[in-house]
Amino acid sequence: MLMSNLAKVVRVLGVLVLAGGVGVFIGWMKSRDGDVQPIAVPAASTQMTANVAPVAMEQVAEPPATKPKRLTRHQPDLSPPPPANAVDLDKQLDDVLLSDADPNTKADKILAMIPSAPTNAQVELSQHLVNLVQDDHYDGAAQLLTNAATPSAVSTVLMNDLLNRNNTLKLPMLLAVARDDDHPLKDQAREMLELLIQEDNGTNWNQWSDSINTWLQNNQ
Repeated sequence: MLMSNLAKVVRVLGVLVLAGGVGVFIGWMKSRDGDVQPIAVPAASTQMTANVAPVAMEQVAEPPATKPKRLTRHQPDLSPPPPANAVDLDKQLDDVLLSDADPNTKADKILAMIPSAPTNAQVELSQHLVNLVQDDHYDGAAQLLTNAATPSAVSTVLMNDLLNRNNTLKLPMLLAVARDDDHPLKDQAREMLELLIQEDNGTNWNQWSDSINTWLQNNQ
């Protein structure tokens, strides 16, 4: 009987202890309600957010500004027209070359045009001259070649053509040029004589004449 009562007392005490513990726990939870604070966002995260935008802006580069293209203005041709005499000269040459005359007649007409023509035109005319004139009609071209006053450019055209002529025409003409101290091509003419005759007579022109005659006789 005593043990039964003791067990009841222990159960009652357990219930009271449990109830008291629950009450203490509920009271403690109530007291924590005022202590809970909202989580504040650190200032650093706001600063970080503020710094993101400029970085993103730097990555997007604006296209370079293009300068407007300057329009090219075509300037009018202000060069003076060719002189009337040059136009007339071209027409005269065309008339001669397109005519039905024989080559020597054409050569004579071109030869007559050379003295009054500008130097560059004289060179062109002399080229047509040597293409037309025949060996048996070379007197006019010979006078032009041996004339020391003829522009050297024109004389050069005639001299180069002379090397392709008959020896009976070529060698005396070279001697005539070589012995003229005022001729711009005298040295070249003498060198050609030395090469062709295989002799060097210096400035002994009589000896040169004899050497040429002897060479022509031996080389018919």
